[in-house]
Amino acid sequence: MQFTSYGHSDVGFVREKNEDSLLLDDEKGIFCVADGVGGLPFGDLASRLAVKFFAALVHDSDDCSTIEELRQISSLIHKDIVDCGQLVGGENGIATTFSAVRLLSDKFIFSHVGDSLIFLNQGSGFQKISKCHTLGDELIDKHGPEAANDMPEHYMHTLTRCMGQDIDFEVDLGEHQANRGDQILICSDGVKNMLELDEIDELGSTLDSKEFVHALIDSANQKGGVDNSTAVSIRIS
Repeated sequence: MQFTSYGHSDVGFVREKNEDSLLLDDEKGIFCVADGVGGLPFGDLASRLAVKFFAALVHDSDDCSTIEELRQISSLIHKDIVDCGQLVGGENGIATTFSAVRLLSDKFIFSHVGDSLIFLNQGSGFQKISKCHTLGDELIDKHGPEAANDMPEHYMHTLTRCMGQDIDFEVDLGEHQANRGDQILICSDGVKNMLELDEIDELGSTLDSKEFVHALIDSANQKGGVDNSTAVSIRIS
């Protein structure tokens, strides 16, 4: 499979430090965005550990070729972050979102937990292929879009699942065919909360991976830059 990839992260205009991390390893075919969970200490450490553990646990381009292997690796990353969190974060520990893609010869598999997102464009615009694990999104799934009308705003930012907390842990997993012309986007909530899907489509339709990523982050900053913004783009050719 031939592809080009690019990723970048920006602190934005409001936060004092960047708690997002990203991974691009073209040789192994692994890509990831992680975002340290607000309200807990050492978010930057949690996200860095997630991507570093992922890189270390996928040993080469032949490793992690099935959904079950990706599930096992994700669980190991979670356990390692829990263990590190107990050392540095006290009883509250540390936590991060985790959205990872593993490119294979004719498809890709993904692992996801939290409110960073994975999008796929197969010629008809970007579509979400991962689900936000927030209280607000769960209520909307259960009761319909009208549930958002009377919902406190912070519900849309309250995570129900993440990596690193010593609770019942489960990642969402998926598999998609990869075809020439497809584009995969992984981004933190600092991007997806600031941009509408049609804005992402417009930028992605005309720009190469590097230009696209910078345009997404620049647009998020132009709208206030209230959070760290991170994006990884993969174009298959």
